[in-house]
Amino acid sequence: MIFRRYNTSVLAVVALGLLLIYYYIRQPLILSPFGAKILANQGTTLALAALAQLVVVLTGGVDLSVGAVVSLSNCIAATYMGSHPASVIAVCVLTLAVGAGAGLVNGVLVAYGRIQPIIVTLATLYIFSGLALMVRPQPGGLVPPFYANALTGGWGYLPYAMVALFVMLFAVWTPLMRSRLGTAIRAVGDNPGGAHMSGINVPRTLILAYVMGGVFAAAAGLYLTAQTTSGDAAIGTSYTLNSVAAVVFGGALLGGGRGVAPGPVIAAYFLSIIISVLFAAGISPFYQSVFQGGILMVVLVFGNLWTLRTRNWLTILKN
Repeated sequence: MIFRRYNTSVLAVVALGLLLIYYYIRQPLILSPFGAKILANQGTTLALAALAQLVVVLTGGVDLSVGAVVSLSNCIAATYMGSHPASVIAVCVLTLAVGAGAGLVNGVLVAYGRIQPIIVTLATLYIFSGLALMVRPQPGGLVPPFYANALTGGWGYLPYAMVALFVMLFAVWTPLMRSRLGTAIRAVGDNPGGAHMSGINVPRTLILAYVMGGVFAAAAGLYLTAQTTSGDAAIGTSYTLNSVAAVVFGGALLGGGRGVAPGPVIAAYFLSIIISVLFAAGISPFYQSVFQGGILMVVLVFGNLWTLRTRNWLTILKN
């Protein structure tokens, strides 16, 4: 039962394991406490963005505004956070609320405007990017050291980034997916008509899914703020397509209905670390994008073959 549920995550686990083994051969210091902290910090923002993308993909949509919400959240946090703990907490709550509001806008337009999600989120991408630029026209801002250390520091071999990610996974994501809402989200993504006939409120489910996606994207922006200790209206651009790549690499179906969190999260770390591995391997920066795309393509091909073979095995076991 467990294998059937998480078999789509196996490829991401194997790929990340092989990548880390090669990285260790080229750079043994990655197994030091400092190295573990650096590796964790590199992938956590994309892992949270991948969760934001995954909850929308489960409904059968794609959210192209994820990166823009990350940028907007980063700009709000870095601009208004201040240095007092109370103001930091207040701004973090405000930032998450802004992310929820961004998701609400997307969800309402998709659910009641009957517009394709890719079109809606492409439009709101420009809106949220413009708002980020209004909040912070120039890179900069103030991020208190205690906030940055609380999310990017570490205790021995335990990076605080992993603690933050596990809290999001087990305190937010897991209860969400095991609730009636999680079941409804998967049902809507798998068969919207059937979900409606089963008594599921499809528009409300879509809206709540996009709201949760906005919250996870805002959380990614808050973590990115701790990592960079500044705000930049263009900093989240890469997270949109990379979050889609992580979701697909992690075994979720873009058609909706199927996907679990471990695969996209692990795939996010693979995608985040691979540039450092290529640099350690001595690959010229001019060719790193080519190698990154080629490696990802090979991994996805093997992933499709693995998925097909696994389905055949499960079919045989059922019979």
